[in-house]
Amino acid sequence: MTAARVLIVDSDQRFWDSAQFELAVDPRIDQIVRVDSAQAAMANIGLLNIGIAIINMSVPGAAVSDLVRSLCCGSEPIPVIALFDSLDDGRVGYAVGSGARACISKSSPAKQIRGTVIETLAGELPIHRDIAERPYLLTGLINEFQRQSRGTVEVESATCPLTSRELNILELVADGNANKQIADLLFISERTVKNHMTNILAKLGARDRAHAVRFGIENSWLTLEQPTPALAMVA
Repeated sequence: MTAARVLIVDSDQRFWDSAQFELAVDPRIDQIVRVDSAQAAMANIGLLNIGIAIINMSVPGAAVSDLVRSLCCGSEPIPVIALFDSLDDGRVGYAVGSGARACISKSSPAKQIRGTVIETLAGELPIHRDIAERPYLLTGLINEFQRQSRGTVEVESATCPLTSRELNILELVADGNANKQIADLLFISERTVKNHMTNILAKLGARDRAHAVRFGIENSWLTLEQPTPALAMVA
């Protein structure tokens, strides 16, 4: 992977200091540049030679979504990570719908933010753990990813290595269920659920539950229904 220049569109000095300190130590990052507004980024994007952008979706001005779309949908697309004060923000799905490849929170540990940048540069679709644990956010995000994939050239998905029971459990994980809830839903013991999860992570080479869910999304193994309005309002 060629070292990439990172553009951060945000006016928060504390976030900038933390992100710059963490990203600067990674040899896969060439340079970190900051601008305070979407308008400033739009005016200078052709001069900055950016490899990836982290954009605060709340920066002043009305051009944030235009900036995301211009970066993601140009002749040479630049991956975008949408930045939020909180991942409970209702605009998470909208950011992904505009073309963002990932979403992160300002409260995320700096090491996690660096990991998201590196995974996104590698062409992956990182899912923040806070999203994976909120079914109304995760389902909306999955729907956006699937909608985007239908608009691109189809790529053959990997063969699913999971059994039907393991895939069923992964779908329940993606719905936001904990092991105890899954056990109750499937009328099996919590220990059995834990054993299945161990097998799922091993088969997929996944680091954790959120990582396993991302594999399911990327390979179209998960088919989740659109959440009902009542579910979407759960905090």
